[in-house]
Amino acid sequence: MTMAGNLDRVFVFASSFVIAFCLVGIAAMGSAAWSFSQAATVEVPLVATFRGYVEQGGSHAMTVQGSWFGVLAVVLALAAPLATVALVYRSRPEGI
Repeated sequence: MTMAGNLDRVFVFASSFVIAFCLVGIAAMGSAAWSFSQAATVEVPLVATFRGYVEQGGSHAMTVQGSWFGVLAVVLALAAPLATVALVYRSRPEGI
């Protein structure tokens, strides 16, 4: 395997974690927005709880209670398939 092939694998491996982290961030922001705007409770088991409510003055508010270990587990679960493909993939010989 050439050095360029190894760099490609490292790039895809690292990108899988960045993509997974961004997906988790987007999901968290969406859940927080929904909880805030609807004054509802959104619970993601073992990861986070977003509690939205309306204060006495009528304004919306929200609290967040979460677990970094839960977020890490979700990121690892989302990144695992692409990272596995990056490690296992064998490119075709260049002579063919």
